[in-house]
Amino acid sequence: MPKQSHSHTVTGDQAFRADHIVRDLTQLSRSKVTSLFGNSCVKVNGKLCKDSFFRVSDGDVVEVSFNPDAGYPEPPKAWKDRTFDVVFEDSWIVVVNKSAGILTVPTEKSGGNTLLERLKLYLNHSRRGRECFVVHRLDREASGLLVFAKSEVGAGLLQAQFADNAPTRMFTAIVNGNMSKAEGRLESRLATASNLDQYTVYGKDEGQLATTGYRVIREKLDTTIVELKLITARRHQMRVHLADAGHPVLGDPRYGKGKSQHRNWHKRRMALHGHRLEFLHPESAAAMVFDSPVPIGMKKFRPQPLEE
Repeated sequence: MPKQSHSHTVTGDQAFRADHIVRDLTQLSRSKVTSLFGNSCVKVNGKLCKDSFFRVSDGDVVEVSFNPDAGYPEPPKAWKDRTFDVVFEDSWIVVVNKSAGILTVPTEKSGGNTLLERLKLYLNHSRRGRECFVVHRLDREASGLLVFAKSEVGAGLLQAQFADNAPTRMFTAIVNGNMSKAEGRLESRLATASNLDQYTVYGKDEGQLATTGYRVIREKLDTTIVELKLITARRHQMRVHLADAGHPVLGDPRYGKGKSQHRNWHKRRMALHGHRLEFLHPESAAAMVFDSPVPIGMKKFRPQPLEE
């Protein structure tokens, strides 16, 4: 059967969703109409329209052209995952915004349902056999930007950048108390305890040098919003540095003891978010810059005055 083509100019009383117009023109079922949008069969004002929920206006021209005998596949459903949002993706990398509360990769104590596994499911959703490789990590209790590679070659190239501390990684944190200086560096040598906690050591040949830059964004009564920059990237270094300075991150379960708890911070997470990530693309060497807004729970945090 030859193709069918229909065209309709929307009048004022028909100004609603485009799929309603296409259903009236074709007399097809709702699912088949949705598949027409997904298979580039619909135009609005001469331009392809893939959004079946697109709202048309008075005077818009809706065109549909399709073969009634063709088995137009229904487009795959959009992937939804509470653990991450995809910020950018191409054939080499995928950049995500991680939610707080999920491990980046499995550990000896915690196995399944990590970000890595969730990403592998996502990548295989539309085409099987696609891989995902870890480049760097983010603490379970924190949220923010991460890049993963889609090949071993890409992972190696990106890991080399991170090993040289070349990428820019910046974080927003809410910390206890008010800091004495508006900006500066926190630096120490860090060693690893048997439980994998990090702690400061003082011998010249002990541990690894760790450096964190900071800048005060705003003071809020007995807390401070700070911007942090990883100059080195040791495990937990920002958290240790801030706790050692007497200003632990709110909600930190490991560092700062009681001082990391706040009467108005009841979130099941740390007030720590990776808001900026910059690196060079592993194939083209183009500068890649990504920003992520601070989560609503951190943005709305309002410390109240102490009760008298």
